[in-house]
Amino acid sequence: MLRGIGLMRRDPPQFLADCAERYGPVVAFPIPHATVLYLADPVDVRRVLQGNHTGYGKRTVQYDALSLVTGQGLLVSDGELWRRMRRVLQPAFHHGLVAGMAEAIQRPTERLLHAWSHPGHESPVDIDQAMLELTLEVVGATLFGADLGPEAASLVNAVMRALHVVVAKSQQPVSPPHWLPSPGNRRLARSLVQLDDAVTRLIIARRGRALGEDALSMLLKAKDAGLASDAEVRNEVVTLIVAGHETVAATLSWTWSLVASNRDVEARLHAEVDALPEGPWDEAVLDQLPYTRAVIDECLRLYPPAWVMTRRSLAADLVGGYQVPAGTTLIMSAYLLHRDASLWPAPDRFDPQRFLGNAGDLVDRSTYVPFGAGPRLCIGKELSLFEAPLIVAALARRFVIRPLAPQTVAKDFGVTLRPKGGLLAWTDPR
Repeated sequence: MLRGIGLMRRDPPQFLADCAERYGPVVAFPIPHATVLYLADPVDVRRVLQGNHTGYGKRTVQYDALSLVTGQGLLVSDGELWRRMRRVLQPAFHHGLVAGMAEAIQRPTERLLHAWSHPGHESPVDIDQAMLELTLEVVGATLFGADLGPEAASLVNAVMRALHVVVAKSQQPVSPPHWLPSPGNRRLARSLVQLDDAVTRLIIARRGRALGEDALSMLLKAKDAGLASDAEVRNEVVTLIVAGHETVAATLSWTWSLVASNRDVEARLHAEVDALPEGPWDEAVLDQLPYTRAVIDECLRLYPPAWVMTRRSLAADLVGGYQVPAGTTLIMSAYLLHRDASLWPAPDRFDPQRFLGNAGDLVDRSTYVPFGAGPRLCIGKELSLFEAPLIVAALARRFVIRPLAPQTVAKDFGVTLRPKGGLLAWTDPR
């Protein structure tokens, strides 16, 4: 039992995998006064996320802890509040708008390229931190109509400090109430002040111009129409800041680590991006990057940022042949589904080819859930899959990124799956 507790904290996916191997695809954990199940079978996962999605909500330890930062934003809300705010924000993520965001993604990417090209840039870079700051700038440009460059570093640090406290609280059987001035609560409070100040500045700046079709404009229009409160606008903006940059940054960091460890992949990636025409990007640029997109898809398979998903049953259900009482917490892991040898050939091998051509057509998408599934599918999925390949293409065209120790990058299974301790790398001009 003690070994299990240690493994659960050190490597939670391995703990869950060991439990499933020993007890089967539905595992019940002996937790006093609570029913907690782990679901390993993709059929059961689909039942919870899609087939009977109305029977499950997000009032779990995982999302309750996250709500200390985001409030009841889209990531954690349920019911009518979630449906109302999803309707408010959905137009900002329409396919046509996303396709037109290429230039907004290119501008901050070019700033990073310029910084890396500076003559004084001769030391290893923390690629993870660089990707966090870059993707936060992209969030500002695409979703808020704002330039977050001057405060990207400080905002990233505020978000990461807050999420560190969230993870600690979710892992503790009993954590100090939020009003108690514990060290963690004080760090969280300082981070929230910084985030709230940023939201206020974003709103004031956006009000200074005609509202458009970006996400912040949609929220402000909803507020003006009485469809959203001040608190709801704040919660959704913070949610977009947190979820909109941190998950894409994690994907990019793992991508550089994987590519550096697979020179054949790197060579094919370079050949594709070198063929891109010079000049500004447009909505058609992604069509010229099928292999780069496959690299991102395969990275998301091996390192899905949302590596674990939880739900709480709102009513009794039948899952995997077992009765699930109301109030049951269900744990599911995209990370383990994506590495299941019964679902994926050579699951631990980095092989972008599996998402290309005929091989890609044969992928069972029901077992591939880096963005979740069902109606709660991540609202930013299309933007993420547009943004990440463009950034990889732009950076790979100008630089070879060589992590100092790509084979030994440890995994940090926190709110998202990140390289533990960052990812130091050389950025060598090509």
